[in-house]
Amino acid sequence: MPRPSLLAFAAVSSLAATAAFAEPRLAKHTQELAVHVSPDFEGAVGDTIFVEAGYGRFLRDRFSLRGTVSYTILEDVAGADSDYRTSQFGLAAEWHAHDQGPWVPYLGAGLGWRSSHFGDFEEAALAYGPRAGIKLFLADNVALDFEVTYQFAPKDVFVNDFVAEDHDLTTAIGLRVMF
Repeated sequence: MPRPSLLAFAAVSSLAATAAFAEPRLAKHTQELAVHVSPDFEGAVGDTIFVEAGYGRFLRDRFSLRGTVSYTILEDVAGADSDYRTSQFGLAAEWHAHDQGPWVPYLGAGLGWRSSHFGDFEEAALAYGPRAGIKLFLADNVALDFEVTYQFAPKDVFVNDFVAEDHDLTTAIGLRVMF
């Protein structure tokens, strides 16, 4: 099993263990752990999978604020000593349309700091943009999450097909556990 897949499996397994201690879903003061896996078909080296982890809290019923962190390392890309590394730390705010039934759509926005290194290229900037998704609740406290995020930056911090760009479209599937 490739290392990113193994890490994603371990993270999801640890989140599933907390499900037994969970409480109702989208109410004020509910906490949330999240793991998202994003396939990137325009990555610096072709097809890549990125993993993002987050912790959040519902500040009001159906409104959450979550801190996120993601980090990627691909070594010896496009020749010797050309490593591709990204890191991003951010906040995501989400408003959920309702809290009834298994399907719960949401809209949100993200803001964070992204740093990218690829060969001689090194850039860092504020990244921001909208996000939308839908959660499929498997239980009162566990949901599969399907999300689309579009990010902008004032500098070229996203690398797609060996080209630095100032925007990026990401699709992700994740697991969220509320407690």
